[in-house]
Amino acid sequence: LPADGSDVSSPDGAGSRPGLLPGSTQHLANPPTAVPTHDPGVEAWLKERARADEAMQAAAETRTAEPPPIAGEGSTEDVIDVLGWDHNQVKFLLEQLEAIPGVRKGGTETQLHQRLSIVDMIRVRLSRHEVVEEAHFWPAVREMLDNGDTVADHAEQQEQEGKDLLQALAKLDADEDEFDQKVEELVLALRKHVAYEDSVFLAFRPSTTDEQRAQLGRRVLHAKEHAPTRPHPHAPDEGTAAKVAAAMAAPLDRARDRLGDRPAQQKGKPSQRQRPRRSES
Repeated sequence: LPADGSDVSSPDGAGSRPGLLPGSTQHLANPPTAVPTHDPGVEAWLKERARADEAMQAAAETRTAEPPPIAGEGSTEDVIDVLGWDHNQVKFLLEQLEAIPGVRKGGTETQLHQRLSIVDMIRVRLSRHEVVEEAHFWPAVREMLDNGDTVADHAEQQEQEGKDLLQALAKLDADEDEFDQKVEELVLALRKHVAYEDSVFLAFRPSTTDEQRAQLGRRVLHAKEHAPTRPHPHAPDEGTAAKVAAAMAAPLDRARDRLGDRPAQQKGKPSQRQRPRRSES
Protein backbone atom coordinates (compact mmCIF):
# COMPACT_ATOMS: atom_id res chain seq x y z
CA LEU A 1 0.00 0.00 0.00
CA PRO A 2 1.22 3.58 -0.58
CA ALA A 3 3.26 4.88 2.34
CA ASP A 4 1.54 8.27 2.22
CA GLY A 5 -1.84 6.72 3.03
CA SER A 6 -3.41 7.66 -0.28
CA ASP A 7 -6.12 5.63 -1.95
CA VAL A 8 -4.06 4.64 -4.99
CA SER A 9 -2.68 1.12 -4.76
CA SER A 10 0.67 0.19 -6.23
CA PRO A 11 0.67 -1.81 -9.45
CA ASP A 12 2.12 -4.94 -7.78
CA GLY A 13 -1.26 -6.40 -6.93
CA ALA A 14 -1.46 -4.95 -3.41
CA GLY A 15 -5.12 -4.23 -4.01
CA SER A 16 -5.88 -7.92 -3.63
CA ARG A 17 -4.13 -8.37 -0.30
CA PRO A 18 -6.24 -9.77 2.58
CA GLY A 19 -7.59 -7.15 4.99
CA LEU A 20 -7.54 -4.25 2.54
CA LEU A 21 -10.50 -1.94 3.17
CA PRO A 22 -12.81 -1.35 0.23
CA GLY A 23 -13.12 2.25 -0.92
CA SER A 24 -11.42 5.29 0.53
CA THR A 25 -9.36 5.16 3.74
CA GLN A 26 -8.89 8.91 4.16
CA HIS A 27 -11.40 9.00 7.02
CA LEU A 28 -8.88 7.00 9.08
CA ALA A 29 -6.21 9.72 8.81
CA ASN A 30 -8.22 12.38 10.68
CA PRO A 31 -11.20 10.70 12.33
CA PRO A 32 -13.88 13.06 13.68
CA THR A 33 -13.38 13.72 17.37
CA ALA A 34 -15.95 15.08 19.79
CA VAL A 35 -14.18 17.55 22.07
CA PRO A 36 -16.29 18.35 25.15
CA THR A 37 -16.58 22.05 25.96
CA HIS A 38 -17.60 21.34 29.54
CA ASP A 39 -16.62 18.52 31.84
CA PRO A 40 -18.52 18.66 35.16
CA GLY A 41 -15.87 16.58 36.88
CA VAL A 42 -13.05 18.87 35.80
CA GLU A 43 -15.03 22.00 36.67
CA ALA A 44 -15.82 20.66 40.14
CA TRP A 45 -12.14 19.82 40.70
CA LEU A 46 -11.05 23.31 39.60
CA LYS A 47 -13.58 24.99 41.91
CA GLU A 48 -12.46 22.85 44.84
CA ARG A 49 -8.81 23.70 44.21
CA ALA A 50 -9.62 27.41 43.93
CA ARG A 51 -11.59 27.40 47.20
CA ALA A 52 -8.70 25.67 48.96
CA ASP A 53 -6.14 28.22 47.74
CA GLU A 54 -6.25 31.00 50.34
CA ALA A 55 -3.81 33.21 48.47
CA MET A 56 -5.91 32.96 45.30
CA GLN A 57 -9.09 33.75 47.25
CA ALA A 58 -7.48 36.80 48.87
CA ALA A 59 -6.24 38.05 45.49
CA ALA A 60 -9.69 37.57 43.95
CA GLU A 61 -11.31 39.53 46.77
CA THR A 62 -9.06 42.54 46.28
CA ARG A 63 -8.78 42.54 42.48
CA THR A 64 -10.89 45.02 40.55
CA ALA A 65 -11.24 46.04 36.92
CA GLU A 66 -10.02 49.54 37.72
CA PRO A 67 -7.39 50.61 35.15
CA PRO A 68 -3.86 51.04 36.52
CA PRO A 69 -2.56 54.52 37.37
CA ILE A 70 -1.83 56.65 34.32
CA ALA A 71 1.89 56.74 33.60
CA GLY A 72 3.05 60.32 33.27
CA GLU A 73 -0.18 61.87 34.54
CA GLY A 74 0.48 65.43 35.62
CA SER A 75 3.75 65.64 33.70
CA THR A 76 2.14 67.34 30.70
CA GLU A 77 -0.93 69.38 29.85
CA ASP A 78 -0.82 68.69 26.13
CA VAL A 79 -4.42 68.02 25.09
CA ILE A 80 -3.38 65.06 22.93
CA ASP A 81 -1.78 63.36 25.93
CA VAL A 82 -4.69 64.25 28.21
CA LEU A 83 -7.27 62.75 25.85
CA GLY A 84 -4.97 59.84 25.01
CA TRP A 85 -4.94 58.80 28.68
CA ASP A 86 -8.70 58.37 28.49
CA HIS A 87 -8.31 56.18 25.41
CA ASN A 88 -5.87 53.91 27.22
CA GLN A 89 -8.21 53.48 30.17
CA VAL A 90 -11.18 52.68 27.97
CA LYS A 91 -9.14 50.14 25.98
CA PHE A 92 -8.08 48.49 29.25
CA LEU A 93 -11.73 48.19 30.33
CA LEU A 94 -12.74 46.78 26.95
CA GLU A 95 -10.13 44.04 27.31
CA GLN A 96 -11.47 43.23 30.78
CA LEU A 97 -15.03 43.14 29.44
CA GLU A 98 -14.20 40.84 26.52
CA ALA A 99 -12.31 38.42 28.79
CA ILE A 100 -15.42 37.70 30.90
CA PRO A 101 -18.07 35.44 29.31
CA GLY A 102 -21.56 36.82 28.98
CA VAL A 103 -24.87 35.01 29.17
CA ARG A 104 -24.50 33.73 25.59
CA LYS A 105 -21.26 31.95 26.50
CA GLY A 106 -22.54 30.48 29.74
CA GLY A 107 -21.27 33.20 32.06
CA THR A 108 -22.02 32.70 35.75
CA GLU A 109 -24.08 35.15 37.78
CA THR A 110 -20.85 36.52 39.25
CA GLN A 111 -19.41 37.11 35.79
CA LEU A 112 -22.59 38.82 34.61
CA HIS A 113 -22.37 41.19 37.58
CA GLN A 114 -18.77 41.95 36.62
CA ARG A 115 -19.71 42.71 33.01
CA LEU A 116 -22.50 45.02 34.11
CA SER A 117 -20.12 46.89 36.39
CA ILE A 118 -17.41 47.25 33.73
CA VAL A 119 -19.91 48.57 31.18
CA ASP A 120 -20.90 51.23 33.71
CA MET A 121 -17.24 52.06 34.36
CA ILE A 122 -16.89 52.66 30.62
CA ARG A 123 -20.05 54.77 30.69
CA VAL A 124 -18.61 57.08 33.38
CA ARG A 125 -15.31 57.62 31.57
CA LEU A 126 -16.79 58.12 28.13
CA SER A 127 -19.42 60.54 29.41
CA ARG A 128 -16.70 62.82 30.76
CA HIS A 129 -14.37 62.32 27.83
CA GLU A 130 -16.87 63.05 25.10
CA VAL A 131 -18.45 66.05 26.83
CA VAL A 132 -15.11 67.84 27.14
CA GLU A 133 -14.20 66.95 23.57
CA GLU A 134 -17.47 68.37 22.26
CA ALA A 135 -17.05 71.54 24.28
CA HIS A 136 -13.34 72.17 23.67
CA PHE A 137 -11.46 69.79 21.36
CA TRP A 138 -13.74 69.49 18.35
CA PRO A 139 -14.27 73.26 18.08
CA ALA A 140 -10.45 73.59 18.03
CA VAL A 141 -10.23 70.91 15.32
CA ARG A 142 -12.75 72.82 13.21
CA GLU A 143 -10.64 75.95 13.56
CA MET A 144 -7.14 74.51 13.20
CA LEU A 145 -7.48 71.86 10.46
CA ASP A 146 -8.27 72.61 6.82
CA ASN A 147 -10.88 69.83 6.77
CA GLY A 148 -11.78 70.36 10.41
CA ASP A 149 -15.53 70.52 9.90
CA THR A 150 -15.60 67.19 8.11
CA VAL A 151 -13.32 65.56 10.69
CA ALA A 152 -15.30 66.87 13.66
CA ASP A 153 -18.67 65.98 12.12
CA HIS A 154 -17.58 62.38 11.59
CA ALA A 155 -16.18 62.12 15.12
CA GLU A 156 -19.34 63.50 16.69
CA GLN A 157 -21.43 61.10 14.64
CA GLN A 158 -19.39 58.20 16.05
CA GLU A 159 -19.75 59.59 19.57
CA GLN A 160 -23.51 59.79 19.14
CA GLU A 161 -23.55 56.11 18.21
CA GLY A 162 -21.66 55.30 21.40
CA LYS A 163 -24.06 57.36 23.51
CA ASP A 164 -27.05 55.59 22.01
CA LEU A 165 -25.53 52.16 22.74
CA LEU A 166 -24.71 53.12 26.33
CA GLN A 167 -28.26 54.40 26.79
CA ALA A 168 -29.64 51.13 25.44
CA LEU A 169 -27.39 49.08 27.75
CA ALA A 170 -28.56 51.09 30.76
CA LYS A 171 -32.06 49.72 30.16
CA LEU A 172 -30.99 46.06 29.97
CA ASP A 173 -30.00 43.43 32.50
CA ALA A 174 -26.77 41.51 32.02
CA ASP A 175 -28.63 38.19 31.91
CA GLU A 176 -30.44 39.17 28.70
CA ASP A 177 -29.22 38.09 25.27
CA GLU A 178 -29.68 41.62 23.98
CA PHE A 179 -27.20 42.89 26.57
CA ASP A 180 -24.46 40.73 25.04
CA GLN A 181 -25.44 41.87 21.55
CA LYS A 182 -25.24 45.54 22.53
CA VAL A 183 -21.92 44.98 24.28
CA GLU A 184 -20.47 43.52 21.08
CA GLU A 185 -21.74 46.53 19.13
CA LEU A 186 -20.31 48.91 21.74
CA VAL A 187 -16.85 47.27 21.72
CA LEU A 188 -16.67 47.47 17.93
CA ALA A 189 -17.90 51.08 17.85
CA LEU A 190 -15.45 52.22 20.53
CA ARG A 191 -12.45 50.55 18.93
CA LYS A 192 -13.28 52.25 15.62
CA HIS A 193 -13.78 55.60 17.31
CA VAL A 194 -10.56 55.45 19.32
CA ALA A 195 -8.62 54.55 16.17
CA TYR A 196 -10.24 57.47 14.34
CA GLU A 197 -9.44 59.93 17.12
CA ASP A 198 -5.84 58.73 17.22
CA SER A 199 -5.57 59.57 13.52
CA VAL A 200 -7.01 63.03 14.25
CA PHE A 201 -4.38 63.55 16.96
CA LEU A 202 -1.65 62.83 14.40
CA ALA A 203 -3.02 65.56 12.12
CA PHE A 204 -3.71 68.01 14.96
CA ARG A 205 -0.23 68.00 16.50
CA PRO A 206 1.73 69.53 13.57
CA SER A 207 -1.08 72.05 12.97
CA THR A 208 -0.74 73.60 16.45
CA THR A 209 1.97 74.92 18.75
CA ASP A 210 2.98 73.35 22.04
CA GLU A 211 1.43 76.25 23.92
CA GLN A 212 -1.86 76.03 22.05
CA ARG A 213 -2.16 72.34 22.92
CA ALA A 214 -1.19 73.03 26.54
CA GLN A 215 -3.83 75.75 26.90
CA LEU A 216 -6.43 73.47 25.40
CA GLY A 217 -5.32 70.63 27.67
CA ARG A 218 -5.74 72.81 30.77
CA ARG A 219 -9.28 73.66 29.73
CA VAL A 220 -10.04 69.97 29.13
CA LEU A 221 -8.62 68.94 32.52
CA HIS A 222 -10.69 71.58 34.29
CA ALA A 223 -13.84 70.62 32.39
CA LYS A 224 -13.42 66.92 33.23
CA GLU A 225 -13.65 67.73 36.94
CA HIS A 226 -17.16 69.08 36.41
CA ALA A 227 -18.36 66.84 33.57
CA PRO A 228 -21.45 64.58 33.67
CA THR A 229 -21.04 60.92 34.56
CA ARG A 230 -23.82 59.68 32.29
CA PRO A 231 -24.35 60.05 28.55
CA HIS A 232 -26.91 62.63 27.44
CA PRO A 233 -27.52 61.79 23.78
CA HIS A 234 -29.84 64.70 23.08
CA ALA A 235 -27.70 67.42 24.64
CA PRO A 236 -26.06 70.04 22.39
CA ASP A 237 -22.72 68.78 21.14
CA GLU A 238 -20.82 71.86 20.11
CA GLY A 239 -19.08 74.83 21.70
CA THR A 240 -20.86 77.04 24.23
CA ALA A 241 -24.12 75.08 24.10
CA ALA A 242 -22.25 71.90 25.01
CA LYS A 243 -20.57 73.64 27.96
CA VAL A 244 -23.91 74.91 29.29
CA ALA A 245 -25.54 71.49 28.90
CA ALA A 246 -22.65 69.80 30.73
CA ALA A 247 -22.78 72.35 33.57
CA MET A 248 -26.49 71.63 34.05
CA ALA A 249 -26.27 67.83 33.78
CA ALA A 250 -23.20 67.20 35.96
CA PRO A 251 -24.71 68.11 39.38
CA LEU A 252 -27.75 65.95 38.70
CA ASP A 253 -25.58 63.01 37.67
CA ARG A 254 -23.47 63.27 40.81
CA ALA A 255 -26.55 63.50 43.02
CA ARG A 256 -27.89 60.31 41.44
CA ASP A 257 -24.51 58.65 41.93
CA ARG A 258 -24.61 59.45 45.65
CA LEU A 259 -28.18 58.21 46.11
CA GLY A 260 -28.01 55.10 43.97
CA ASP A 261 -25.90 51.97 43.85
CA ARG A 262 -24.20 52.31 40.49
CA PRO A 263 -22.54 49.16 39.14
CA ALA A 264 -19.46 51.27 38.35
CA GLN A 265 -18.94 51.79 42.08
CA GLN A 266 -18.19 48.07 42.42
CA LYS A 267 -15.24 48.46 40.01
CA GLY A 268 -15.90 45.19 38.23
CA LYS A 269 -16.25 43.10 41.39
CA PRO A 270 -19.25 40.81 41.98
CA SER A 271 -22.41 42.46 43.32
CA GLN A 272 -24.25 41.32 46.43
CA ARG A 273 -27.57 41.60 44.61
CA GLN A 274 -29.56 38.51 43.69
CA ARG A 275 -29.67 39.32 39.98
CA PRO A 276 -27.25 41.20 37.71
CA ARG A 277 -29.57 44.18 37.43
CA ARG A 278 -28.96 47.25 35.33
CA SER A 279 -28.13 50.68 36.70
CA GLU A 280 -30.69 53.46 36.64
CA SER A 281 -31.06 54.85 33.14
